[in-house]
Amino acid sequence: MRTQAPCLSIGFLATTTGRLFTRLMEQKLKPAGMRAGQIPVFLALGKGEILNQKYLAEFAGIEQPGMATLLARMERDGLIERETDPNDKRVSQIRLTPDGLMKGQKIIPIMEEASKEAFKGFTPLERDILITLLERMSSSLERCL
Repeated sequence: MRTQAPCLSIGFLATTTGRLFTRLMEQKLKPAGMRAGQIPVFLALGKGEILNQKYLAEFAGIEQPGMATLLARMERDGLIERETDPNDKRVSQIRLTPDGLMKGQKIIPIMEEASKEAFKGFTPLERDILITLLERMSSSLERCL
């Protein structure tokens, strides 16, 4: 029996579900030499794009220092490379290395596989309804911030 108010339990459920899904993604990405936190960078740069750190941080929805740390690790691991922006010497342009591009091509199939596992036992209609509801909730929360 639930004793918490529904408005309190949705946060707990969303957080718990997100953590579990992230753990599943980590399991699936580890053999390919990737981490779940790198997914936004791979997605943003996956077609050979060259972007700056500020854009990547906004795209990923994380603060600049967190993105700086993530990019430093990805550079150390040979997944990205940086070059100075010719128009602004203070800014680095970031791109995936050939190894990063190869690994990045595995992201979507891995995410699809994890999603299939997460939706086991759901009908296609239930899956579509849940996705629609989560998208609506996400939009509502973005408007609040």
